[in-house]
Order: sequence, then structure tokens, then C-alpha cells
Amino acid sequence: MNDDTIKLKIDRIMAELSDELVGFAKKLIQTKSMTCEEKEAAALIEAEMQKLGYDEVRIDETGNVIGRIGSGPKVLFFDSHMDTVTVIDEDQWDVDPYGGEIRDGKLYGRGAVDMKCPLAASLYGACIAKRAGLSENTTIYVSASAMEEDFDGEAVRQFLTASGLRPDGVVICEPTGLKIATGHRGRALIEVTVNGKGCHASNPVNGVNPVYLMEEIIHKVREQAAVLDAREGEKGSVALTNISCSTASNNSVPQTASIILDRRLAVGESEAVISEEMDRLTEGTKGRWRFCDIPSKSWTGKDFTFHSFLPAWKIQKDHVLVRAAETACETIQDRKPVLFQMEASTNGVTTAGMFHLPTIVLGPGDITLAHSVNESCTIQSMFDASRIYAALCLGNWA
Repeated sequence: MNDDTIKLKIDRIMAELSDELVGFAKKLIQTKSMTCEEKEAAALIEAEMQKLGYDEVRIDETGNVIGRIGSGPKVLFFDSHMDTVTVIDEDQWDVDPYGGEIRDGKLYGRGAVDMKCPLAASLYGACIAKRAGLSENTTIYVSASAMEEDFDGEAVRQFLTASGLRPDGVVICEPTGLKIATGHRGRALIEVTVNGKGCHASNPVNGVNPVYLMEEIIHKVREQAAVLDAREGEKGSVALTNISCSTASNNSVPQTASIILDRRLAVGESEAVISEEMDRLTEGTKGRWRFCDIPSKSWTGKDFTFHSFLPAWKIQKDHVLVRAAETACETIQDRKPVLFQMEASTNGVTTAGMFHLPTIVLGPGDITLAHSVNESCTIQSMFDASRIYAALCLGNWA
């Protein structure tokens, strides 16, 4: 089957399904699904997969919706998260954040680009591949994963661990403007705490103020940020993102003070490397540090603890998965796609960073609109993504 034949088949089926795809994406936006509150969205996605004729559909213990098409020897895994951040600025929107309104060829609403339109595109892309006869050599999994916004990669980690599935290729469908991301930085959240001695604020000399003791550490953080920024090429970064203290009242000297550091990771910056860096940063101070371990509960009621060290990753540009994605993009769009390295973190921290599975990030929409007022995704880019995903399912890449 040549590229022209593949494109004609895909385009014909896309035309038949385009209204359904848009309608489903609208319903997703109209269904609130904040992190760990995705139950209604999961039910909607499960029903849509069943309607589209997926061979198997299930919701796992964590709350991920997993659909399968085909049973070929090569396994391709598409992942999109179904949760979104909340809306705290509704008065600044020009549309209802949960209305799923269409204007000027764009679908608006919270999660439109991050990432309900990409999710819808992946569901329909796999369906198109099946109907076009492109999936005979491939087992296609489509994952609508839970709780990514607060717990990057955790739901996918739980799924891969429990299922034992090890795909030959992974496509994270986060918005890239249909460019192909061949890697991105990782992320670690680190808490540094200083103990002091509380006392009444009318006699501060009776206590030891931990906020003042933290000044030295904050100075070292700024120095480390400058060191990282001065490095050539791909590099990590560090930012102080939160500061708090434990105090009896506003007229008491605090007992403890803590800061949170967001440490973005370059490839090769392992947990051991960052541990050594943090030991040096706190050496000679009163500070004690730890990687943040955050307990939570998924929408199904499953308890988990999120260990916030998420490795950076990269796939070689000549890898067969990258080349196949390039071919799929060229087949559908008649132009060679751009390859690049992402800045933002995705569930690729698990598939590539932890499980070392061949992974790319490829999805519709402009990521700079994520989490923003008037968030939107162009309908055409959603259609194009769905067609590209269908072409990639041909299975001549692993």
C-alpha cells in the first residue's frame, strides 16, 4: 500500500467521522475532570471507545481508561491524560470554560489543548487505522491516563507496572503543533527545611528564627541557578517556587521554615547526581533536604505516594519510531515535520525516563495556550493529528 493510497483511505474515513470527533471533543471539555476527579470523563471515554468498536476497553485500578485495537506483533501505545487544571479566573474568559464553544475554527474550553482535543484525536486515530485496514500488524493501545497534572507519569507508571505491557513504541499526544519532540527535561521537587526555636514575637531574642537561617540557603540556590544557566547546550535549572513556615500564630517566631525547589533535569542528571548537588547546597547550613514524596488517592480510591523525581529522556533522531512518525506526518501533511526538544514535562518521564521505552511526543495545538485564559485548540490540527496517528499505526516501524 503506497502513501497516496494510505492517505486516501484515511481521509475518506476521517470525513465520515469528523463530526463525531468534534462532538466527542466538545463533550470532553464540557465534562469537568480535575486531577483525581476524572470519574465522569473516564466513563465518557470508555463509552466512546466501545462505540467506535475497540476490541477491548477497560478501566484499571488506578482509573486509567485503556482501549485496545488489534493483536499484531508490534505494540504501539498512545497516551493522553484526561485530567485538567481547574479554572480560577472564569471572569477573564470570553467563553464558558466548560462550554466547548467553537469560534473561528477553534474549540475553546479548559483542557481543550491540554489535552482533550489530543485525547479525542488519539481515540479516533486508532479507530480510523482499524477501519482503513492499517492495523493488521499492530496492537494499538490508547490510554486516557489519570492525574497527570499534579503527578506526572504516575498513573502510567502504575499501569505499566501492573500490566507488564512493554510497547515497542510510545506516542505521548501532548500538544506540539504537530512537531515531533524527541525528548524533554525531567523534574524534581525538593523540600529544604530549617528548624528554629519558636517564642513570643515580643521577645524574639528568646527564639531562633528559621526564616533568617534560610537566607543563606536561598543565596546558595540563586548561585546554583546561575551556574546551571551558564552551562552550554541542554541543561537543567532550579527555581524556588514556594516558601512557608510553621508558627503558632502571627505573633510568634516560627518553629520551622521550608522552601520548595523545582529542579528541572537534563539527560544524565540522575537521583544520585541531584542528591550530591543538594548535599553541597545545604552543607554548612542548618538545612535538611528531601525529594518530595506526596501521598494522594486516585478517583477510584487507590492510595499512592508520588515520588517527585522524574528523569529527563531523549530518543535518537534516526530511531525507527522517529522516522516512522516523520513518514506519517509527511504522508498526511505533504511536508517534513520539525524535530525538537520540549521544555515542559509529560508522561514521557515514565515511558522513556523510567521504563526506557522508545517514546516521542506528537500532538495537535499550541502548548503555550495550556492552563491559560481562553484555552483552545484548532479543529483542523485535531483532524490532522488523528490522521497522522492512523498512518503511524501501519506498523512498518518496529
